[in-house]
Amino acid sequence: MKLDRLFADGQELTINKKIGHGGEGEVFSIANVPGYAVKAYLPKVVKEREGKIRAMVSSKLAATASTIAFPYQIVTNAKGEFVGFLMRLVEKHKEIHELQTPSSRQKHFPNADYRFLVRTAVNIARVFAQAHVAGCIVGDSNQRGILVSQTATVALIDADSFQVTQGGNRYLCVVGVPEYTPPELQGKTLATIVRTPDHDAFGLAVSLFQVLCMDRHPFSGRYAGSGDMPLEKAIAEYRFAYSSRPTGMSPPPGTVRLNDFTPAIRDCFEQAFSPQYVGRRPSPARWVAALEELEASLRVCFRNRLHHYSRLAPDCPWCRMEAEYGRPLFISQEIFAIHLPNGRVDEKQGLVLDVQALLTAVNGIPIPTAISVPVPITPYIAQAGQPAIDAKRRQRVAPIQRGLGVAAILAAGIAFLGYQLPFIIAGAIVAGGGWLIMREVDPGVSVTQAHGAAVANIKKRVEDLQSLSPIDRVLSKKAEALDAIDEYKALSNSYSRVVPEYDQRRRQQQLDVHLSNHPIRGARIGKVSSIDIASLTSYGIANALEARKRDVQQVHGIGPVKAANIAAWVKRVESHFHFRQEYSQDDKNNIKKLQSDIISKQQGVDDKFKRLVEEGRKEARAFEDWKKRTDPELGRLMGRLGQTEADLRYLGLPVPSLDRIAPFTVPPVESYRSRRSTAASFPPSQPAWTPPGVRNTAPKPSPRPRAQACPRCGSRMIVRTARQGRNAGNQFWGCSRYPSCTGTRPI
Repeated sequence: MKLDRLFADGQELTINKKIGHGGEGEVFSIANVPGYAVKAYLPKVVKEREGKIRAMVSSKLAATASTIAFPYQIVTNAKGEFVGFLMRLVEKHKEIHELQTPSSRQKHFPNADYRFLVRTAVNIARVFAQAHVAGCIVGDSNQRGILVSQTATVALIDADSFQVTQGGNRYLCVVGVPEYTPPELQGKTLATIVRTPDHDAFGLAVSLFQVLCMDRHPFSGRYAGSGDMPLEKAIAEYRFAYSSRPTGMSPPPGTVRLNDFTPAIRDCFEQAFSPQYVGRRPSPARWVAALEELEASLRVCFRNRLHHYSRLAPDCPWCRMEAEYGRPLFISQEIFAIHLPNGRVDEKQGLVLDVQALLTAVNGIPIPTAISVPVPITPYIAQAGQPAIDAKRRQRVAPIQRGLGVAAILAAGIAFLGYQLPFIIAGAIVAGGGWLIMREVDPGVSVTQAHGAAVANIKKRVEDLQSLSPIDRVLSKKAEALDAIDEYKALSNSYSRVVPEYDQRRRQQQLDVHLSNHPIRGARIGKVSSIDIASLTSYGIANALEARKRDVQQVHGIGPVKAANIAAWVKRVESHFHFRQEYSQDDKNNIKKLQSDIISKQQGVDDKFKRLVEEGRKEARAFEDWKKRTDPELGRLMGRLGQTEADLRYLGLPVPSLDRIAPFTVPPVESYRSRRSTAASFPPSQPAWTPPGVRNTAPKPSPRPRAQACPRCGSRMIVRTARQGRNAGNQFWGCSRYPSCTGTRPI
């Protein structure tokens, strides 16, 4: 566009260079007014924009918020005709998609971790709040209208499209991007619609979701029904793919989950995208509070110190996504920028730790070879119990009872033979006499049985105490610490292979970098719309490399024709690739990034090891305290044994001695390690690095269930099989103390 002489407030402007353009005009920097820029409208729209811009300038909106590029002064030509406006120049900022897309972030924001993303999200919500306080509605939320700096500050541009009211006149926002337009406005002519803060709340929530979820769109996912589900239709039908309510949609593979966030964030997303909350979606102020709570909850992943996630999440979502896609989400620009308080960097193994000292620390956790619970002395009880006294009384009548039995038998015989007593009556008398003779009157039987039962109960209680002692927790911590040492060794081995393996794959890496430097957003691809781009990025397809390596037709809306056009675009990009034989600075940086990633994981292992050793020592002290305690149940059983011994003495029967109870042999710590998951280890055959966008196709080991602690008593759990009920045949975690503890967990 050719420009004549331009003036602002009577001062002629010296146009420097064009720094931006759009469908309505172009933006130029100004040499003689530092910190400001001119937006000059195209002739086709200049007349219809004049009234709105004059109203915004007269309202002095530019003085209300320094983070929004409001029109500051009217710009005219030499004839005094309206041309455009003067606005603050937003320098050293990038469009928000350069931050939220992992591949672009590593190029434009190489040191940004998840804390940076959350802080950026907070600032996005704040700048929307500032626009509302100024009496404006953003209306046209989109990827290019939000800019972010290297310090996570956020600015809004294209403020001339905002909806404003001045002097009783309302100037509408006449444009909008479908993927940020709320369901109730989908498919409508926006030029005639009065926007509300609630409409803005939807676009804000979409932007925040994309920042927090690695550029995923909240309404892009897998449709459970038949046919296609375009993104606009999914939005119009409130099909939030990540929702806990039934929407007929599920998230794409390898994405975050809502339970990776705090409850406040989950509620905000659910309400922002739910039909029940239209008109009362979360406001920017509520988002600020929820995001600051998320920011305060962030913790460092023990596997990778570059990962930060909410302590309320069940596991690290970034480890999960990296495992799915085979590429790092976060990097560190310089290897030596990592803080190394407890080690140094070696070119062959990365972070240097004294493995022998680590083993010494682990072996310093005391673990006995056997556990023997001391049996208390049987209390001496002099007085017999009432059952023994009653038995003694019955013992005294035993001779009389047997004499009566003999007499009855003799009388029956004489009467039968001499007096012809009927046989049936004689037989009955003989049977009764036999019963009197044979009837058990020995009191020693019941008392001896009671003594045997008391001894058996004591033995079982001691064996239970020995086998279910807290030593199990000590062994578990020691096993985990030894696993951490092996994990460190495997990482050191991976570090030593970085350079050799990088050299082997260098040409492919250069090609991959070349392809990854061509984002799909902004590319000219036939029949591929901005809606398609949002869907593709939601599936992690954000550049030419990812489009080449993955099946784009898995994305809703991408059929054979669009897929062919995307493939043709990838070939055009690839045709411009030139292999560099010499090591470039990019090669050196790539190697540093790979080494830095391993070092961060080594540091995470080191932190985890120290925590496990301290926890192991704590559990060992708890075990020593446990050994000193007196078990009340065992004391009660010993009292019962003392009573049965008193009963035996009263009856004049021998009192058996309590046999020695064999101690419990403590299993070796290796048996605990064999039951533990090895998913965190790095086998020597695995490459040290998988190129960005390339999913690792190596066969994965069969998953092993990770050892669990009982939710009731904290004891070790073992795998059991249900024998009855609707889950018969299924395995589950059951407490090792069963049946005294019935705690369970699903596998």
